[in-house]
Amino acid sequence: MNSNLGILAWRNIRSRQTRSWLTILGVLIGVTAIIALISIGTGVEKAVLGEFKDIGYDVVLLVAGGGGAGDVPSSIIDGEDVSEPAAVQAPALDLRGALLGVMGVEEVGQIGTRTVPVSAGNVTGVVRVLAPSPEFIAGFPTLLGGLEVARGVGPEGLTTDDVILGARTAEIFGASIGDVITIGGHSFNVVGILAPAKVGRGEGQIGGSDTGIGGTAGAAIFQALSNTDDALFIPLAQARELWGREALSELISVRVESGVSVSSTIAKINIALAQRGVSMTAVSVQSLADNVQKTLGMVRVILACIAAIALVVGGVGMMNTMYTSVLERTREIGILKAVGAKDRQVLALFLMDSGLMGLIGGILGLSIGAGLSFLGTSVVSGLLGVPSFSPVFDPGLIVGTVGFSFLLGALAGAWPAWHAARLDPVEALASD
Repeated sequence: MNSNLGILAWRNIRSRQTRSWLTILGVLIGVTAIIALISIGTGVEKAVLGEFKDIGYDVVLLVAGGGGAGDVPSSIIDGEDVSEPAAVQAPALDLRGALLGVMGVEEVGQIGTRTVPVSAGNVTGVVRVLAPSPEFIAGFPTLLGGLEVARGVGPEGLTTDDVILGARTAEIFGASIGDVITIGGHSFNVVGILAPAKVGRGEGQIGGSDTGIGGTAGAAIFQALSNTDDALFIPLAQARELWGREALSELISVRVESGVSVSSTIAKINIALAQRGVSMTAVSVQSLADNVQKTLGMVRVILACIAAIALVVGGVGMMNTMYTSVLERTREIGILKAVGAKDRQVLALFLMDSGLMGLIGGILGLSIGAGLSFLGTSVVSGLLGVPSFSPVFDPGLIVGTVGFSFLLGALAGAWPAWHAARLDPVEALASD
């Protein structure tokens, strides 16, 4: 008889199709929510951490002063006279040589930023100028989104009075290779135009201050550097000559040697800076990635808990269905016991019945949740401004969710099954 329990349970489900499918629907909705939310959340986390990995966990950015988010220059503002944000005071010394002397430091680059009025033909606006040093371009291109060139030359080919435009900057000003534009009252020749940046315009992106995910000042600075669409590039030496170091917001990038502790190297850098009377804040890619990972992990747990509530509600509905089934099948239980079925066999039959409904709901929920997660990734990618990504289906998540669905179904039917097993066969046969 034990071998026929599964068949009997399946027949019982089919004999009450409407009620059974409504019960299965409760489990299905809960599993769908869990699979879709967790797989999308894991995909977002993988995509964001991939961006940090592309930059390099061994990279540290030194920001003069506190490095607040307000120090990040603004983007293009068409046709408006916008006051320029206060510049961060640049270090009084050229620190590249001093930092290269710190044990564990492999590369050092510098980049200056400033927001200035720009005009080309009849179009005027305020644009963020990025002025990287040759060492920054050679050693830290990923901080600037990879600097993929659409036309002309790249930043490594910049010379005096040359300018390279971001994709949106070129579009707004209608500028092409060979055109002349005026930057802060000085004429520059357009020698290159960059391809659209892999990240968005810095509005509401992962790691940016708008999303609240990893929303630190350091994250805002990293995000602003990688948003090259609304910027233009000129040589650092010429930017210093035009506006002076005191008017530039200068950042220093440091790469730590392979195998050397980033935190210990930062401590040595801080000592070297303090000895020279320079106040700078060190922001490491590793620390930002850790913060983002912790935050996204908390978000995933919260989403999973919310989805689990729907699954628990489905389990309560299943318990109600199974208890009703016991009341309706009292005479059938009496017949089973009369022909020799033991209490444990009746118990197993009802547990198999409820567990099978949970398993069906889990499998169907897994399939629907997977489909919704692929649909949801495109929506999430657009809303959060992250690069295109795919949902991640961890094998543990799949097996655990389906297994838990079966277990939830069995647990939901435990009390009704126990009640059925304890029925007296004579009383059960005498019931209507």
